[in-house]
Amino acid sequence: MAEKSRTPVSSRATSSGVETAHEARSKARSGKKDRVVAMSPMNRQRKNKSHVLNEKDERPGGIIKEKSSVRSMAKTQPPSGRTISLTEINKPNALSKKNTEIKAAVEIQNRLTKKMAKNSERRKQMAHGPEMTAQNRTQERIDFVDFLDRHYQVIQAGVHKIQYTKEEFENVIYEAQTIFSSEKALVDIDPPCVVVGDLHGQFNDLINMFILLGRPPETVYVFTGDYVDRGMMSLECIMLLFTYKICYPENIVLLRGNHEIARVNKKYGFYEECVTSIPKCGEEIWALFQRCFNNLPISALIATKILCMHGGLSPALTCLDELRNHPKPIRNPFRGIVNDMLWADPDPSVFEWKASSRGSGFTFGTNVIDDVCKRLGVELIIRAHQMCFDGYWVLSGRKLITIFSAPMYCNFYKNAGCVLKVDETLGIQMIAFVPASENIEKIIEEKNRVWDISIDCID
Repeated sequence: MAEKSRTPVSSRATSSGVETAHEARSKARSGKKDRVVAMSPMNRQRKNKSHVLNEKDERPGGIIKEKSSVRSMAKTQPPSGRTISLTEINKPNALSKKNTEIKAAVEIQNRLTKKMAKNSERRKQMAHGPEMTAQNRTQERIDFVDFLDRHYQVIQAGVHKIQYTKEEFENVIYEAQTIFSSEKALVDIDPPCVVVGDLHGQFNDLINMFILLGRPPETVYVFTGDYVDRGMMSLECIMLLFTYKICYPENIVLLRGNHEIARVNKKYGFYEECVTSIPKCGEEIWALFQRCFNNLPISALIATKILCMHGGLSPALTCLDELRNHPKPIRNPFRGIVNDMLWADPDPSVFEWKASSRGSGFTFGTNVIDDVCKRLGVELIIRAHQMCFDGYWVLSGRKLITIFSAPMYCNFYKNAGCVLKVDETLGIQMIAFVPASENIEKIIEEKNRVWDISIDCID
């Protein structure tokens, strides 16, 4: 049989002619890189596919990708000068379009994260605004004694506003708040002292009281609240009292009244006075006052026998230690012991307890007064909260006295003001401030009653 001629399956052109498959295999064995393999077209297609799948791109970073993926990523790589985030490096991207979408999502997420962090820092600064502001200005701290004297330099009738700087507001509020924070909700004090009722922004009457009865520290004072609202000089009243507290913290006690609550003094005048009298930052200063009011004590106990508060008693008050250890600050009280003691009123026609027509707290009868005095071991309850035409009102066999210390209230009522002077033996002396008006004594005798409580209510 004739021998068939063999034709090389694969060959390529060389400089010397045609290179056979045998010669190509010989070159491969000798270490040449240009290796040629004989295969059918079908096997060549299958080999090419496995070749792509098996060869990996081993780049720094420990990430192995297919060549096709590497090529598509190479087209979308950023310039060498741009910093690539870890999210971009570690995120496998198969297509350039998908790459762009992921990068955009990462950038949006980064912007949101920065914005949330910025807002959180702003809220933190707002929460600690007065502390940070005052601490940063400790080297510019005002002279509080000279600041007190400013209030006595111009004494005149009518409304005469005193101009305070923003730094003075911040320093006084911060220092006073620091002292109030260190006091318990029930403050224990020793006689002699003077107990004062509502002031309601009547600055001239406050100055007259200090001139006639003595200023701190010579005279010890217990104020039962309601320093602001209704009157036209609430800022002057509260700034003077706060400064006295800073200079002589042991010689003046400032209790909280129901008008030292944000929802109340925003309605009855203090907020409007702050915004009107303090340009540009009135609302900010008003908010600082509210934080300070939240730290005011609620009641005072004189020689363990005379209990003072602004409003009255609470059905939840079982012992004095429960009130003494009540946590502070007390933000926006609306129920419980604190709320009741700021809003409650006595009423001889009520047996035990009844919901108050003010919209908050209770009214309580004389039997409650007797029971509380016996249970708590006190002999007298002094409270304010109601305007009395003769300045004071006595109930339940002299176990409860209501006092009101703003004469000619709001220049509308022809009433007297009254304070109580307590001596070392717990003897009580009533000191009245009677307006210089015609037939004033007769008017007071005819209207010897308390003010209608429905006028002072909350929504």
